[in-house]
Amino acid sequence: MIKILLATDYLLVVNFLASLALFLHCVFALNRMNHRSNHLVRAWYVISAVGAFGVITGPLYGYISPQPAEVISNVGVAGLLAGGWIYRNRRSTDIGEPR
Repeated sequence: MIKILLATDYLLVVNFLASLALFLHCVFALNRMNHRSNHLVRAWYVISAVGAFGVITGPLYGYISPQPAEVISNVGVAGLLAGGWIYRNRRSTDIGEPR
């Protein structure tokens, strides 16, 4: 099972989708920031966006076999950011206190 998964392009597709989600989240977060935003947070978003963009454009330069640890890392970070987004936007599922 593992050999089949590693021999195909599943890791490349999963890595691409996770990096695309991470890149878009970083770009949208940087778009919301202003001159008073924390510079360390801004630097983290810039570095993450550049790294995600590098993963997205990697297949253009022949990088078509990502390491499993890189895929796990990208999926983990994208999952953390997606969890925060879901937590922030949970109004539709929050039933609240009875009034």
